[in-house]
Amino acid sequence: MLRLVPLVLLTAVAAAAVPPVYVDDDVIQTSFTTQLGKLAPQALAAVKLRPLIAADRTCKLTLPPPAAKRLDPEDVADAAHKSVLVFGSVVGDDGEYEAGRLATAWVLTADGVAVTNWHVLDGAEDKERFGAMTWDGRTLPLVGVLAVDKVADIAVVQLDATELTPLPLARQSPRVGSWVGVLGHPGDRYFTFTQGHVSRYTAQKRADVPPERWMSITADYAYGSSGSPVLDRTGAVVGMAALTEGLDYPADEPPADKPKEPAAPPPAESDKPSRLQMVVKLVTPLAALRRAVGAGDGSEK
Repeated sequence: MLRLVPLVLLTAVAAAAVPPVYVDDDVIQTSFTTQLGKLAPQALAAVKLRPLIAADRTCKLTLPPPAAKRLDPEDVADAAHKSVLVFGSVVGDDGEYEAGRLATAWVLTADGVAVTNWHVLDGAEDKERFGAMTWDGRTLPLVGVLAVDKVADIAVVQLDATELTPLPLARQSPRVGSWVGVLGHPGDRYFTFTQGHVSRYTAQKRADVPPERWMSITADYAYGSSGSPVLDRTGAVVGMAALTEGLDYPADEPPADKPKEPAAPPPAESDKPSRLQMVVKLVTPLAALRRAVGAGDGSEK
């Protein structure tokens, strides 16, 4: 007797059979350095870049609207790969270039506007040139800077590119407890996707700088993730990875769950146990991103 298999089941089996893509970090890093070195003469010279990032300013862009459909986390990750960039620099001249800094950026418009952290560009060396590389290996020199917000750690840059796949900006900031995903390049581990939740919003005051506002999340990231998009369940950007803060247990007190012990000779530096308890992930909030590109502050209904 012929047994019919539901189409939904066949679709699920076909999707599950797709093999994973194995990322070769060495190939990506070598390709980025080699290709950007060839394009370095087309990239913005450091002497022209430095004044462009010296003062805050905004721009006005026409942005794609966010989707309404809620996606599974794996579909958020799949879609974002087309829009997340390896971003960084090469250093040298006369055709001889070596790897400089490496970070993350994401596409905002199809005609080459992208977003990363301001600190990724800060302190550019005279012989340094910046650019980006797409998931499928296109290398794009940086040719301009459109907007800067130093306190919120935003740089909106222009790449020499067309036909890119943009990520939409969300219209509303996510609530505490909302799911988020991050796609970036922590520790040169390219295109790493993590997920977590919004843990809080915070205002911080530091000496000699304007007040800062951050969104904290629990999704992991590390150095190299600077500029990574923070995504909601529709695949829209709700923030951007900016910095981390390690929370160590105070060195002059034992952990609360351990009794005090008699004094002993201090251990060698290599033998000291870690007192790190938590790493706080601070994210540029959606409101700052929207202001930078002339899209309002995300309060519209």
